[in-house]
Amino acid sequence: MLSLALFSGCKKLLDKEPIDKISIAETFQDFDGARAATAGAYASFFNTSYYNGVRMAYPDLIGGNLKYSKTGNVVLFDEYNLAATAANSGMNATYAQLYTILNNLNYIIQKVPAIEDGTVLTRNRLVAEATVLRALIHFDLLQLYAQPYGYTSDASHPGIVVNLKPVFLNTEEIKRSTVKASYDAVIADLKDAALLFANSAVVFTAGNPVNYTNQNTVNALLARVYLSKGDWQNAYTAANAVIETKSYTLFTNANYVGSWLLKNTTESIFEISVPANFAGNSYGSYYNIASNNTYLQMATTDDLFNLYTATDVRGKKFFHSAKTVTGTVYYFCAKYPTSAATATGVKVIRLSEMYLIRAEAAAELDNQIQANQDLNVIRLRGDATAERLNLTDKLALVNAILTERRKELNMEGFLLFDLGRRKKDIVRQDCNALTCNLTYPSYLYLLPIPETSYLSNPEMVQNPGY
Repeated sequence: MLSLALFSGCKKLLDKEPIDKISIAETFQDFDGARAATAGAYASFFNTSYYNGVRMAYPDLIGGNLKYSKTGNVVLFDEYNLAATAANSGMNATYAQLYTILNNLNYIIQKVPAIEDGTVLTRNRLVAEATVLRALIHFDLLQLYAQPYGYTSDASHPGIVVNLKPVFLNTEEIKRSTVKASYDAVIADLKDAALLFANSAVVFTAGNPVNYTNQNTVNALLARVYLSKGDWQNAYTAANAVIETKSYTLFTNANYVGSWLLKNTTESIFEISVPANFAGNSYGSYYNIASNNTYLQMATTDDLFNLYTATDVRGKKFFHSAKTVTGTVYYFCAKYPTSAATATGVKVIRLSEMYLIRAEAAAELDNQIQANQDLNVIRLRGDATAERLNLTDKLALVNAILTERRKELNMEGFLLFDLGRRKKDIVRQDCNALTCNLTYPSYLYLLPIPETSYLSNPEMVQNPGY
């Protein structure tokens, strides 16, 4: 990854648009400038409004994996109470951040092919990587701001503003696409990126390959998108393609806990690296009980904690515990170190998710042998003494896989989205919010469009209920 200082310089250039179009021309006048801009786009994902913060915490907090361990100075408090509004939502900055990154990515995608230096192969690579990042952002926006794909029979309900070109001050306002059209745009970007990767050469040689998108990232994201869509065959095919490359390996039961202290692990398919000279709060600061952490605020709920057996390394042996002044014992996730010196990259996609996607898709395709096999791979990695399952009832098998997703992928930003796509109620047993439970369907399964965006775009339609 290029230095944060270099990224900051490029960010300042890109943020001037559309006021100062000369700065954009200067940034993309040669391949070095374009490469620096792409490095800047990667670095912008490591932001407290995105993967180094609330994007990861929000789905677990609303879904029931997290609760507060203190009463004040906490993030996402209105969201936790299911009381967020378009004016006050703690996720409003995330919406703005994501569209800012999208605009910068669109400049890369538009400008790089016309750069005279570099080669066709290296230019293709930058465009491919930027296109994957654009797809990831659009998909995150879909999960946060639109109802799940199956909310209507034809996915014709409101999706997101799909932004595929740079936005200028005088650009015509863009309407929200339907969810179907939004998903189609995400999938199209990923397929386009795959074609470019096949005719490209590596550009970023410093750091670790998992810090940059590639063909395996494409397939992994396609697996995630198809799973969310309920397209079981394509979800199975894409997840299987990643697994069968054998480019990644699961940590053993004995090494699992320690692996979370490592950067760029063998289990990571895509990991956002910590920018150079990083000195702020990491995502782990929300949970880590290190003595120098003053940002601690979220603990694991009892209902998540109690899902683990006594011999599961992902359970009590893995979580930090500390007593409050009132004597209450809280358990805190240990997946992410807290200090700037020890912070690890954010693990956006891991191999274990691919096994669980393939398992769920196989179950829906009535391939129970494969579904049980993949489920057991993850279950037994966590608890080597667990009984090997051989479930023959489809509903029981799917529910077991969903439970395993909750145990394996906790604090990684999935639970709320899993509940929504499966049309399940939110039942937060260990909860002190104003409203703890929700019956599906509800407008509260998604966030409001921020008031500033709604008021500034006459074509914008607010999410019903807000």
